[in-house]
Amino acid sequence: MTAAGIFLTHRESPRIEAHFQRLVDETGDLVDWHLVFSRDAYPRPDAPFAYPDPEHLLPERYRAMAEHGGVQGGYLDTLLVPVLSGLDADHLWVCEYDVDYAGRWDDLLGRFADNDADVLTTTVMYRHEQPRWPWWASAAAPDGVPEERWVRSLNPLLRVSRPLLAAYVAAMADPAWQGHYEFTLTTAALAAGLSVEDFGGEGSFVPAGRERGVYVGKSPSGRPDDLTFGFRPVREAYFHEHPESFEAPGLLYHPVKPGVPAWTRATMNVRDET
Repeated sequence: MTAAGIFLTHRESPRIEAHFQRLVDETGDLVDWHLVFSRDAYPRPDAPFAYPDPEHLLPERYRAMAEHGGVQGGYLDTLLVPVLSGLDADHLWVCEYDVDYAGRWDDLLGRFADNDADVLTTTVMYRHEQPRWPWWASAAAPDGVPEERWVRSLNPLLRVSRPLLAAYVAAMADPAWQGHYEFTLTTAALAAGLSVEDFGGEGSFVPAGRERGVYVGKSPSGRPDDLTFGFRPVREAYFHEHPESFEAPGLLYHPVKPGVPAWTRATMNVRDET
């Protein structure tokens, strides 16, 4: 299996560039990484390769994204799916600039080189496992997808297969799919008969033996005190800069925003580079 990936950022800085270079250096031949820079709130970032027009590939989701005012807050799929479609590999990775690993990246990614899941991501839970997730309020699916099969995820680090991309594009042609892509991506994958796995937190999608072995995040039991991977809190230095500030080695961390303010509902889809 071949693997390629995008390192997605909306900021440029020497610190972010060094973080990207560590990822490249430590993964070697495991993943062919490409830096992708998003200059505004819309899904046409700068990439070192050609990719399909998002408006043509995902017209219904693109329309909803435009009405929403940009990709933040639920519509990052309109960027990710077209850009990943431009890569020539079997396994397609996304690593956002604010994801970090307290160890060597090849130690982590190497564990999944032979894994054939169509979706690998974090914080994957059925609706009944986390009924208070705020984005359920905007979620909707075709009649053939019952609510007990609705799933949420958190995707700053994500790996998908080529069949997943094709199935997702086909599914999203139906305007009955509505809401945050952290719902539509994993739920549509299951509805298409594809496989979904959690990298290794807690919940129904974590294979036996991987529980809390890759990150500590929200779970059906709630928010743990030792959380390393979630929406907040924000860490302000990368692992290669201050490894001593990463209290648990061998785990994923998110968000890590070196000199980058965390977005809020008031500032989402607003690009202020000052």
